[in-house]
Amino acid sequence: MNCVSASSTLLDLDQALDAVLAQVGEGLGGGRPHLVLVFFTEHHGPRLERLHRRLMDALDPRVLLGCPGSGVIGHEHEIEGKPGLCLWAAHWPGSELHPFTVTPVDGQTEPTLSAWPEPGEVPDEAAFLVLADPFTSPPEVLLRDFGESFPGHMLVGGVASSSPGPGEGLLLTRDGIVREGLVGVALGGSVQLDSVVSQGCRPVGKHFVITSAQRNYIHALGGKSALSQLRQLFSEVSDADRELMQTALHVGQVVDERKSHFETRDLLVRNVIGFRPDDESIAISDFVRPGQTIQFMVRDAEAAHADLSAMLRPERERPAPLGALLFSCNGRGEAFFGESDHDLGELHQQLGEVATAGFFAAGELGPVGGRPFLHGLTASIALFRARER
Repeated sequence: MNCVSASSTLLDLDQALDAVLAQVGEGLGGGRPHLVLVFFTEHHGPRLERLHRRLMDALDPRVLLGCPGSGVIGHEHEIEGKPGLCLWAAHWPGSELHPFTVTPVDGQTEPTLSAWPEPGEVPDEAAFLVLADPFTSPPEVLLRDFGESFPGHMLVGGVASSSPGPGEGLLLTRDGIVREGLVGVALGGSVQLDSVVSQGCRPVGKHFVITSAQRNYIHALGGKSALSQLRQLFSEVSDADRELMQTALHVGQVVDERKSHFETRDLLVRNVIGFRPDDESIAISDFVRPGQTIQFMVRDAEAAHADLSAMLRPERERPAPLGALLFSCNGRGEAFFGESDHDLGELHQQLGEVATAGFFAAGELGPVGGRPFLHGLTASIALFRARER
């Protein structure tokens, strides 16, 4: 079982394909790949039919998935601000792969996505890999429909970040180009998918319990107004944290309240989007409820680096992965970290030169507390390992 990845920055599509297909073909040793992922920048979008035909002729993969990104992530570099094509292929004897295409349903009073696999069609241990069109796959609908069909199953993936517009999506499958909805594959058998989600924040201060809330407004924390608690916290932290609290303040929501001790990986990060002085409430980018535990958080490049390192470190104690897919927010990259190849470099620093590919996404899918969520400014990583029987 093995994975291989190759990338090119050549503008000419055929030349770029010649380069990556030669490397992938050599890495596969002539074997037919079970799963192929292709990520490409907008420079190659106009020749997508050509891209699809050449991949099918050269590799004939059992499952093919692909989408555009504002930048792509290859095995050696994160490619930003220039043409990019990245190809990733896996040869997994004994694997069970169930590809699917999910499309919007017209004429519904509520948005609905149809054609998810039937639960009995996929292995009990299946994990799901998804690439979604940003215009026709509302995240709340995607997560709702998936949760209803596959409760307890893992979902990892990314939202395409360079699609032209509604109905003009550039998703790829073995059958051709998909213009709306999402594409994906359920994986099982000899291969398992493990997830690492780094939301790039660090907590400040203590935990609070919400004692009054409505929709996305937190009215009271621990029996006191939310803004008064935030002001008290602001007075207690360092000058550096005060600066970040004024420019990059977030809230971490505990996902599993059954736990007696909460770590950063137990917190779902959401943005603070406003304050309402008249009732001293705080608005965040998600619904909240009384009884929920939260913690204020801040984000900067240093915190994001530390969080990614901390999330990857436990994976070093597990069997080495066969390959990895990296879905990094298009708000990260060189502009955020001040250096190129940050997320890819940290992944390889922690886990070795595992075959890696991915793209800069308009939203990252991955689990927190055992439940799938859509994230922003996050690195969501899929690690593939041989399943231990």
